[in-house]
Parts: sequence; C-alpha cells; structure tokens
Amino acid sequence: MSDTSYSTKEKSQFMNVQGGEKKVMKKILSVALSTAMAFSMFASVAFGDAAATPQQKFDALAAKGILNGYPDGQAHLEKDLTRAEFAKIVTKLFDLTEVTNKLSYKDKGYNTKNWAVPYIEAVTAANLMQGKDTVKGIFDYNGKVTVEEVAAVLFRALKLETPATSDNSASAWAKGYAQAVINAGLIAKDTNFKANASRSLVVETAYAVDQLKAAPTVASAEAVSPTSVVVTFSDKTTTTVTLTTALVEGVETSISFKNNNHDYTTKVTLAAPKVLSVEAPNAKQVVVKFNRVINAESVIEDGKLLADTVKVVPVSGQAVTVAGSDASLNQAGTELTVTLNAKELDYLKGQYTVVVSDDVLTTAGTKVATYTTLLNVADTTAATVKAINSVAKDTTKEIYVQFSEPVKQYGITATVNGALSSIVRDSADTFKITTNADLKSGTAYDVSLTSVTDFAGNVASTIKTSVTVTADTAAPQIVSITPVSDQYVNVKFNKKVNFASLKGNVSLLKADGDKVGNMYVNSDSNGDTIKLQVPSNFAFPSSNTFTGTLVFGSAVKDTLGNTLGSSLSQAITLTKDTSAPTVVSATYGSKGLVVTFNEDINYLGASVSAIENSTGKLVTIDTTGAVKKGAKVTFPKVVGLTGDYTLRIAANLVSDLAKDPNKSAATTIGLTAEKVTTNDSKRPVVTSVTYATASIADITQPGYHLYTVEATDNATGDSGLNVASLRDPNSYVLNGNALPSGSYAIVSHSVGDVTKPTAATVRVFVPVSGITETKAYKFEVVGITDVAGNGIESVPGKTSTTDTLVNKTAPKLTEAIINSVQNNYLTLTFSNGIAIATSGTNVKPEAKDFVVTLVVDGKGVTPFVSVEPGTGSDNGKVHLAFYTDATKAKSIDLSTADSLIVKVAKDATFTDGNGNVVTGETSITVR
Repeated sequence: MSDTSYSTKEKSQFMNVQGGEKKVMKKILSVALSTAMAFSMFASVAFGDAAATPQQKFDALAAKGILNGYPDGQAHLEKDLTRAEFAKIVTKLFDLTEVTNKLSYKDKGYNTKNWAVPYIEAVTAANLMQGKDTVKGIFDYNGKVTVEEVAAVLFRALKLETPATSDNSASAWAKGYAQAVINAGLIAKDTNFKANASRSLVVETAYAVDQLKAAPTVASAEAVSPTSVVVTFSDKTTTTVTLTTALVEGVETSISFKNNNHDYTTKVTLAAPKVLSVEAPNAKQVVVKFNRVINAESVIEDGKLLADTVKVVPVSGQAVTVAGSDASLNQAGTELTVTLNAKELDYLKGQYTVVVSDDVLTTAGTKVATYTTLLNVADTTAATVKAINSVAKDTTKEIYVQFSEPVKQYGITATVNGALSSIVRDSADTFKITTNADLKSGTAYDVSLTSVTDFAGNVASTIKTSVTVTADTAAPQIVSITPVSDQYVNVKFNKKVNFASLKGNVSLLKADGDKVGNMYVNSDSNGDTIKLQVPSNFAFPSSNTFTGTLVFGSAVKDTLGNTLGSSLSQAITLTKDTSAPTVVSATYGSKGLVVTFNEDINYLGASVSAIENSTGKLVTIDTTGAVKKGAKVTFPKVVGLTGDYTLRIAANLVSDLAKDPNKSAATTIGLTAEKVTTNDSKRPVVTSVTYATASIADITQPGYHLYTVEATDNATGDSGLNVASLRDPNSYVLNGNALPSGSYAIVSHSVGDVTKPTAATVRVFVPVSGITETKAYKFEVVGITDVAGNGIESVPGKTSTTDTLVNKTAPKLTEAIINSVQNNYLTLTFSNGIAIATSGTNVKPEAKDFVVTLVVDGKGVTPFVSVEPGTGSDNGKVHLAFYTDATKAKSIDLSTADSLIVKVAKDATFTDGNGNVVTGETSITVR
C-alpha cells in the first residue's frame, strides 16, 4: 500500500497529571520530556475489556453487516485477512457508498461479477486504499493485508493526528500511522506491524472503531474558569476543554473541540462567580461548592483557612473556631473543604449562619459574590472505613486506613491478624497502623478496629476489614517537569521519592554534553514533587536561552527503596526571566496588610504609603517586621485601617526568584479595609446635571468643559453616597462613550459625613482637547452608587444634559496630495476644516502662511503659490496652485517634481471655523 501523507496538527505527548486549574504566574521555562511511557497503558485499555470476547465482538459487528462468517458458519478468527475482505469491512465500517459500473484495476478476474469490486472501488474513491502496483494498476485483492496497511487506512479514515515520535515495529513509511493507532488505543504497541493481519486483530480493531463512531452527545457544558469548560456527555463521561480565547462573563459563546476523535460544537456561558452550596457532611467538616475554579491563595495559606474568608456563626449551636482550620480544594479547584481543628469539643451541632466573603477569588482574579446561608448540622452516623492500603517492596510494618470522616485518636484499638498494633493520626481522617511483625507483599491480613468515635460522639464499636500488601518493585517515573522560575523546576514523580537520594544525583549538562554542575535539591521532605535549582555557576548565554539536559542518576529512589537502576536523561530549555514581579492584590485583616505578587518573591524593603480615598489624607504604613512567604509580603504592624485606600508602593519593594533577580517597579493599587453591611436597598438620586463654560465660584479651570452634578442619598435608612463612585470618571459618559482621557471629578460640596455624604455637588471636568468636533453632546450620569452598592435610577431631564461643545483643538496639517486632474494643484487637508470666508473674524490663509521646497530636474525652484479655497467635497481644505510667476502665465506640473515638501509657516495665523489658530511648523513630504 502506498504511503499517503496528510497535514495534521501534532498532538502533545505529555501526561498532564496536575489537578484542577493552576495559575502559572510566569511562563519562563519550557521543558521537553521523552514520554514513551505516557502511552504504555493504551493496549490494556483497548484490549483488556472482559465484557466482550473476540467472538462476541465479531457477532456484534456481524449483526451490523460489517463482517461475515465463512460458509461453514464459523468466524475463523485465526485466519489472515485478504485485501478484498478488508476493503469490504472498511466500506461497511465507515458507511462508504459502494461503487458499481467502474473498474479501476487490471487484476485477473477483476470484473463486474467479482463480489469485491463495489467495495474496492468505494475505498479507492474515498482515498483510503490504493493498489499494490499503481504502475500496472494491480490492487491484489486476494493478497493478504498487513497490520501496517490496516493502520494506514485507519489513520486516514479517522483523521488521526501524526505523533511527534514513534516507537513501533512498522516499516519506515508506516511508523507514523502505526504510532497514531497505538496512541488511539486501537492496536497494541507490541504488535508485529509488518505481519499479515489476522481476522481476530481486525475484529478487535473494527469493534473499537465502531465504539468510537458511536459518539455520545453533549449533555451539558459548564465554564469553571474563563479558559476551562467541563463538558458532560450523554453517556455520563466528562472532559475538560481548555480554551485559547477567554470567555467573557455573561456572554453565550460557541466552542468547538474534539473528544475521542469526534468533533463537537456547543454553547457555554461563563456565569458570575458564586457559591453553589454549603454542606456539613459530618460534625467536623464544612464543604463549600463554587461554580468556578478558586484561587487557592485567596482562601488557604500553608494548608490553613485564611481568616474571614469563611465564617461559621452559631445561631442555636455551640461556637466553633474556623479561622486557621485545615482547608483544601478538590482536584478540580471548585470545592473547598474546611476541617475544624482536632480539639475534642470543636465540632458542629445545631444551626449556624455560614458566610463566604468576597475575599474569595477565582483563578482569573474575579471576586466571588458574598454568600450567606443557614446550615443545620445533626451528625448521627458513625464513621466507616473508606480506604485501607499497605505498600511494600518486600515487607513493611505500616498500614494506612482512611475513615469516612475525621475521628478522635484516643480510644481506638487496632489489631492485625489478632496482634495488637499501634495506631496514630496521619491526617484528620487517616491513621497509620504499625505492626510488630513484618507484613509480606502479596499477603492478605485481617484488620480489626474498635471504639472508632467521630467528633459528634457516634461510636463504631467494631470495624472488621482486611488489607493485602501491594508489592511495589517498580522504579519511580518522571511524570512532568513544571517551571517555577528560570532557575527552579518542580519534578513530579508517579509516587513519593526519597528527596535525599536526589542530592548530588541530578546533573545539568550543556547541549555539547559538558557538565554545568549538580542541581540543588530544595525539598526537605519526601513527596512526589521535588524542587530543583540550577548550580551556582550556571549562567545564561548571550541569547538568554539555555538548551541542555537533566541527567538523573541511577541511585534516585522512591521511599520504598526502588531505584531508577540506570540514569535517565531529560531535555531541558531555560529562558532568562526579564520580567519584574507585579502586584496582584492588597488585603487588610487581622494579620495586618498583605500584598500579593504574581510570583514568589524575596522582600527587599521599600516605602509603602496609603491615601484615604474619602478624605485624600496620607496614612502612614508601618513596614517594620515584614514577613515574606511565597508570593506574599505581610506587614503585621499595620492596624487601624478602615474604608477605601489607594496604596502607593515604591520601587524595589521585592525581587523575584530569577537567576538575576528582577526588582518590582513603583505601583499603586486599591485597598478595601472595611466592608459596610447595611439593609439599604434604596437608590441614590441625581437631582440635576448642568453645563457651564465659565468659572463657578472659586473654581477656575481654563481648558476644560465643566459639568455640575447634584446627588442625594438622604432618605430614612439610606447609607450615604459612595464618594469613590462620585469621583470615578467612569461614572459618567459622553454620547454613550467614556469621557475623554484627562477627565476628572471632584466633590466640591457635601452634606453630612464626608466619607458617605447624604448630599454632594460634583464637578466633572472634561478637557477641551478631547473634543475634536463641534456638535451636540449628551453628558449622562450612569455609575454613581451609595455605600450599600445601590446604583442611581436613570431619569430623563435629571441625570443628563445635552449641550453643544466647541472644538478648541488647533488645526494641524495632516495630508497633502497632488490633484490628479489639475497637476499644478496641491490639496491640503487639516485636522479641522479651515475657514476660508473673507468676511467676519475668520483669518484666510495666504501664500506667506506656507513654506514650499520644490526640486525639478535636480534644481531648486522658487514657485509662485496661489491659495484657493476648496469647494464641494473639499470644503474646509486648502488648494495651493503653483505657477512660474505672479502673472499665472504658466503653471508648474507637480507630477514631474523630483521632490516637494510643504510646511505651515511658524507664524501662520489662519484658523478653523471655531477660531482656533493653525499649528505652525508642521510639514509633509509630498514627493
């Protein structure tokens, strides 16, 4: 079979095992891993299905008319398959149209009476199969089809993607096809692809393809972040679709994706972040479910719940301590579990008010709306064993048992095969049992647990279970390498490894094989993820990109003692980090002022100040005793803040962890130090909006248009006007658009508390430079709110005013073009239309207002220039007519000029229609 190439997108061969959505602050480091291991599981997935034997699969396909048995009624799965038989299977399997009255091949016996002809012509027309000898036109329909030919046909029919690398037994022309079907789980990796294809192999493969073709429909699609959508299919399976273009909140968007080689299109709307539910599965835990992926750092620090993010206040139950409790997000990042501290009396019982604050952020940085609910807790169910396991290379003394909920440690007794064993807490719901005698791998043991008591007092008197010690003799494998900065990488293994075994055992080599040095091991405990740092003598080349190899020594081992056995090399590319850390957020609470950056940092120390937005006063920020952790700097001595502030951070407060650290720039960020709670639901009122060009009282701002807004929020129970909204230029629009750049607002008068006045006069200044056309403009108030967040109600005649604003911008020469009909005319265009009228106060441009440089035949020419007004569509433009002398006896053909430059004279005084004098010293090169 000929090799036909198809242009396809290469599929990533990384095994992504990192759960949920993790925000990567800086994508500086790219790492290429050899991943032949990533697909070793496919054969067992495709062919280990005990629910259907090869004969049952044959029967299922035969029932659909895809396969036929032999005349003796048997499937004869042991026989090889002919090319004609395979052509029929392909035609039926992919619903091709049989082709009659056409003979494309010259094989002996290839005629209209041959049963195989319609199928061979069908696969030929579909470009799925070709002749064995295309020169002589021979298909070889009685010849045996090989496995690699089967792979090539499936590759084309299913439109599979070409893998970047291949590792199989196929011929050179077919290696890509073979690897594609291996990766798709259709043919096992260890198959001899050069051999003839048996009927059994084709039955297995055809059955798998038939299952792929029976694509489930999309049942639902939920956006859990702006770039991540969880799709649920009609068969209850799910997939996560990662988008390259972020969704816009509240906008229904069509997305297209591929799943199991099927193309899908569905619609999804990114909902505003919110809490879906709050539950207490037991007396010790509270579970908060969100509709979006949550930024872990906004709720959790060092595995503990941040203060004030989730509050549990008793209504009729006993008080509990929530702040500082253990907290974790599920793998999807949408479910927060809070486990109360292990104090015996710290448990839930009764009715509670649960408040989830808007300090909780999504991974996109959007606040989750504040959520309040009543939670009734009455735990009457005793704990059960959720999971039990024991792993050993040969022997072990340890068994881990996980209960269905957190339980008390004291009082539990454990026996293994009747022998009393010690039991200690490993985590809230998991305990470690340690035996006196060795437990052998592959052996089952009886485990008995008595007096297991949960924190609500429910007792499981006796729990009997068993555990089989799992033998683990496999070497650890690298699953992924994740960038941390341009000098740190996180290496994730498929199981816990002995971090000490990596010390001095991971080398960094240059592209030419020269050793840079040993990587430093920055982890201090065993785990499945180890942080490595480049050697101290590492330096980036002038290109700022380093390409080399990480070599893991054979002595690297897991916690059970299984070693790599032989060295393992991984290609690595490091790109120098030249981006400075930036501020993501600033929060204030019981711990003081916390400033969070977009990446892990080192604290250098610089001044930090705050301006109180309501009064404009400068507030001192005490930065002594600053504590740096990860991406955060905490100033614990900052106290007494209340309200809204603008935080000003000087340059060089922090640096990142790059090899050559980048220091932060000076910046400002908003800070809310108090949340106002109120029952105010009434909207504030705008009583009038007026426009004036003259000065009012003591306010003189030449160069600005002035709007005056009067607003009140003074009814009984009202919380007062939000000063920030009064001052925000975005609270106002001009002809439906944002105010021109440079606009600003001040509160010139207020009644009551200046931080939340009951009435206020606001002056809004719009720069005249922002008005480039004289016409009527509608100024409208749209964003003023009260302290409770209620927005104004639009009232015609009250919340807007329409007035004519005059363009005060000086006209400027923007274009000069030689007239295509009268080639001695030069048409000048200005940013504003020029006033040509001779009457009134308008100044007409004259020849002296322009300086012309003209070169013809290599010689400078001093032309006579006549100024004429534009008419019709050229009204407001200026025509310069060029002549050899003042008599206008002979015009100058400008199209023959070597060069032509026209400039507005420095002292030009002509104006536009609004009396604005032209900008001098502006020139245009015409030729």
